Amino acid sequence: MNTLHFVKLDEKSAVVPYQQVREQILRAISEGRLAPGTKLPSVRALAGTLGLAVNTVAKVYKELELQGAVVTRGRHGTVVQATEDRADQEVSDAAADLARIAQMWSVDEETAVKYVRAAFSSLPR
Repeated sequence: MNTLHFVKLDEKSAVVPYQQVREQILRAISEGRLAPGTKLPSVRALAGTLGLAVNTVAKVYKELELQGAVVTRGRHGTVVQATEDRADQEVSDAAADLARIAQMWSVDEETAVKYVRAAFSSLPR
């Protein structure tokens, strides 16, 4: 059974497939749809389901592991890791993504921070 049945690729999205998969898995973990200890499908199985290259899914799992979201236990597979500071990690990752994208578009730090402040002020209170 595919525990990641909710992962869907948007072929029209400007976001690359591996990033779409990574973000959807992280979102499911943060929302509690993937509880600690949940075993993820094998790299091959998920790649086959999504029509992606095995290396693409391996990259997703590797990044998730580096973030502390999952742990790979060799032949026993990859499972969602329990961690208390997942929120800190997600915010840190989002900040790193923002910095990378801002740099890619030659947006300076001050302007990027203004975007973050504007995003906060647009949130419901």
